[in-house]
Amino acid sequence: MTAPNNRKLVVPIVVIVAIAAVTNGALAAFGLNQPGTQHWPSFAPQGPVIGIVWIVLFAGMGAAYGLARSRTAVAGLIALCLAYPFYTHAIGGHLTELLGNIVTFVYAAWLMTLLRSESRTATLLVGFVAAWIAFATALVIGLVQLNGWATPHA
Repeated sequence: MTAPNNRKLVVPIVVIVAIAAVTNGALAAFGLNQPGTQHWPSFAPQGPVIGIVWIVLFAGMGAAYGLARSRTAVAGLIALCLAYPFYTHAIGGHLTELLGNIVTFVYAAWLMTLLRSESRTATLLVGFVAAWIAFATALVIGLVQLNGWATPHA
């Protein structure tokens, strides 16, 4: 196995993180990143922590893109993760969040099986996304238990 070329990794990482930053900027500009008042589970991280985790995850997805031969499949996961805040805020509600998490988790799990034969590192990086989505699903379930199924982004 040969060492990956730095450009092959750095360019996708920078591009994907930049796209995520612009996307989050758009969310902030339109006020879509501010959830309505609701009770949060005790294990919920603070907002800035969530943002930092997502930047790290997008950097990892960029690296996975650079390492994988199945780049279109990795791009699909990136697209799902970028679209998530838009469709959960546009459609709204915990049910949409939960369904989005399930779809994204299943896709990430499938992608891990695809990448297994291509790159262990890419598989691990996608695994981090799957783990975060599992945590986010537990968070949504906690929100529903505390607040009901009402739209969280009022």
